[in-house]
Amino acid sequence: MSYTIQQVAKKLNINPHTVRYYAKEGLFPFVDRNAAGVRIFQETDVEWASLIKCLKNSGMKLKDIKQFIDWVVQGDSTINQRLEFFKNHQRNVEQQLAELQEVLKVVKYKRKYYEEAKKSL
Repeated sequence: MSYTIQQVAKKLNINPHTVRYYAKEGLFPFVDRNAAGVRIFQETDVEWASLIKCLKNSGMKLKDIKQFIDWVVQGDSTINQRLEFFKNHQRNVEQQLAELQEVLKVVKYKRKYYEEAKKSL
């Protein structure tokens, strides 16, 4: 099955302009074009787009995502770089989660505070 940019965007719940921008930035090196020059995404390309969305949502910068994709294009000789890349990113995400857990504690405390304050009105 193949998909247009619009269909990929809808499938991933992102803006079509975002998909176009990612394509312009070279994040879809494997996506082919049809005779009219329209990008045609295969299922594996949609999986790539989903990974890009995930990495972006985790706070990764596009230039770092592009570096990862460049390593993939280069082949198996870059496995070590890719492994280190994801080890580092995992540490970053774990740190973000820990920070968010602390934020959540404060938010829960404030919610409870205001629930109690509301009861005393």
